[in-house]
Amino acid sequence: MHRFPVSMLRDHATRLFAAAGVAPADATIIAEVLVHADLRGHGSHGVTRIPIYLERIVKGAVKAKPAICIEPKAPALLWIDGDNGPGPVVSLKAVDAAIDRAKEQGVCAAVVAHSNHNGAGSFYAERAAAAGCLLLGMTNAPPSMAVHGGRQAVIGTNPITFGSLPAGDVPVLADMATSVVARGKIVEGAKRGEAIPEGWALDAEGKPTTDARAAEKGVVLPLSGAKGSALAVMVEILVGVLSGGRFAGSLGNLYSDFETPQDIGHFFLLLDVAALMPAADYQTRLSALVAELKASACADGFSEILMPGEIEARRAADLSASGIELPDNVIRDIDEAAKSVGIPGLLAETSATGFTTI
Repeated sequence: MHRFPVSMLRDHATRLFAAAGVAPADATIIAEVLVHADLRGHGSHGVTRIPIYLERIVKGAVKAKPAICIEPKAPALLWIDGDNGPGPVVSLKAVDAAIDRAKEQGVCAAVVAHSNHNGAGSFYAERAAAAGCLLLGMTNAPPSMAVHGGRQAVIGTNPITFGSLPAGDVPVLADMATSVVARGKIVEGAKRGEAIPEGWALDAEGKPTTDARAAEKGVVLPLSGAKGSALAVMVEILVGVLSGGRFAGSLGNLYSDFETPQDIGHFFLLLDVAALMPAADYQTRLSALVAELKASACADGFSEILMPGEIEARRAADLSASGIELPDNVIRDIDEAAKSVGIPGLLAETSATGFTTI
């Protein structure tokens, strides 16, 4: 494995996407979203996605320079046509537009159609929090999960994100799939040849498996059975049905279908805290809630009560200083992608400024 400075990874990713024809500012957005996931410890949504993002852009499955259209449908409702652009670019433009409208109206819902995989939802939650807004975000995904009681992949893992202003130094940010685990973690396990825990997935025959490669050919299971399944259906209605885009089994496959646009949908609900109470009052009240929760007695095996997103925030602070570790297979994949757009490999580019071999 090798450890890379964060700024170096971000700059390298930016150069790759710009070389593929993405506008420089948009290339930076994609790079920031991917590196953000690595910083939070979610490598399945980090720079390991560079090769597939890049391949889809180079092959025309994703538009490098989309004409994103933001159409107000009501004072506090936006509909966004992503024009098959990169998901991080489409999503950030939608969130920024919704923030502006929420600052005017107190609240804004943005429904997004015709987009692509948009990375970790926590990136957009942090963007909203920095602007004084709460965010509830959702996205659908190609079918990889069975509904409760089923064994066929008919719905995506359909993640949900909630982000709040922090309580002092403590973040309150939940970002989770409606499956037991994000499918990207199974994909990463298969790449690394690792086993996965029981209860994550079924194989192609509908039988429980701990083999990540077998799980890739099967289905991931919904979180808490019927509850996770119900949440996934809720997301599909809000981001697939309501947006006018595709939904469930009609979504394009990220890894194998380079002819059909994915047509991913997103949903963002933004609430301006200051429209209800002064931000300082909100943070005082939130801090009181967090303090009460963290002061509760710990169960056996736990030494501390943590808020949603607190582990990730600590990890991001550590990795910002120490750098991000990437395994050799991920580096090789990124370097192959770099070669396809005429950019030097990651190790070659970083050798001048240094990296640490571990």
